[in-house]
Amino acid sequence: MLQRTMAPVFAGAFLLLSSFTAVGAAEVALKTQTALPKHHDLSKSFIALFIEKLNQAGKGVVRIDYIGGPEVTPVDKAAPALQRGVFDILHTPAAYHVGIVPQGMALMATNLSPSEYRANGAFEMLAPHWEKKLNAKILGIGETGAQFHLYTVKKPVLKEGVVDLTGFKMRTTGAYRPLLEALNATTVQIPAGEVYTGLERGVVDGFGWPTVGLNALGLGKVTKYRIDPPFYHLANVVLINLDKWKSLPKPAQDILSKVALEYEKASIDYINAAGNADMEGVQKSGVQAFKMDDKGNRKYLQLAYDAMWKRAGEKIPSEELKALRAKLYKSE
Repeated sequence: MLQRTMAPVFAGAFLLLSSFTAVGAAEVALKTQTALPKHHDLSKSFIALFIEKLNQAGKGVVRIDYIGGPEVTPVDKAAPALQRGVFDILHTPAAYHVGIVPQGMALMATNLSPSEYRANGAFEMLAPHWEKKLNAKILGIGETGAQFHLYTVKKPVLKEGVVDLTGFKMRTTGAYRPLLEALNATTVQIPAGEVYTGLERGVVDGFGWPTVGLNALGLGKVTKYRIDPPFYHLANVVLINLDKWKSLPKPAQDILSKVALEYEKASIDYINAAGNADMEGVQKSGVQAFKMDDKGNRKYLQLAYDAMWKRAGEKIPSEELKALRAKLYKSE
């Protein structure tokens, strides 16, 4: 009699346990890497505003497991690794893979916010290139409040009111090369981690850097001048392997998309605050601002944007470039 009475109870308990197991099994785990070290301000923004927020919003549906930064996969191999599905999501400056997706140069050469170029249709023009060339979907574009400065150990000179870097050996990446070449600098490509010793040993006389992360690496100690004004806007793309994206259930896709848009907006204020704090530290190190007058500033910025759009035109068909520039760049 007892066995008959307890049978439904055991059956109910089994079904309940099975349902919990099914829920747990349904949660999708995504492996994520940052192109920059975990302690970098840009990575901190992504971790706090995307990974942590996603893991709160996606409980039981989707979560992100952070596997590390360039110590896991070097920056020059991270995008191809994502393409092959070695991991699922990558947070990386668009500049790091313009050799694969040259449209990333257009993201650096824009002076509009992501919300503006999402609204005017430019995002829809750009996104398919990452899908076709990198097998990746753009979830979000973050930290766009950050810009770039050039820094030197020698005092620059002015030529016709604009800084001239003739004779300067400048460490470069794809983000700075167009402007540095336009300023007559000699460009040198060395890893970011070697900039400090490169400056100490005279391998380079200066470098380009975002408006965050300089003080944390102690570069202010071996730098004397910061060239004002800042130029371009940082574009850190959050990419998910396209095959992985297509395999996700709709609820997981919806949560990822929603959190990505929230991160895209919130990261602007986050990185602006980090940039202000970083600049205070840099100034305390003794770095001086090298300034031009208003006319020189306008010429300098026009030179910077024209140089990047010209470089983009070497890789992007002319009609596409014209359409992108019309939507992504607002003339002052």
